[in-house]
Amino acid sequence: MIGEMACARCGRRVPVRFGVMPRRCACGAEFEWAPFGGAGRVAAFLMALALLMSPLLILMWAARPFLQDSIALYVVALAAVLYWLRVCETLLVHLGLLRMEGVDVT
Repeated sequence: MIGEMACARCGRRVPVRFGVMPRRCACGAEFEWAPFGGAGRVAAFLMALALLMSPLLILMWAARPFLQDSIALYVVALAAVLYWLRVCETLLVHLGLLRMEGVDVT
């Protein structure tokens, strides 16, 4: 179900480090979101993104008392959310729910 990602320009495998794919290939090709194919694809993408982001958001909701006491914990939580968003983006590309220009998933 999860395919290998390769650059569409040079054919080189896209390295995924710590769950995050890079924004460009070594050959210079940039990877950006491709236009969605319709309302069904957008709905599937948003539902999958909500499902993947929900554990982190539930954890943050449970840790609300600690977050209210410290701005530093808010910064850490924001960094975790942004990192997890990039991981979710990579997972959705692997699963085929998100298409990116310049990336071939086989």
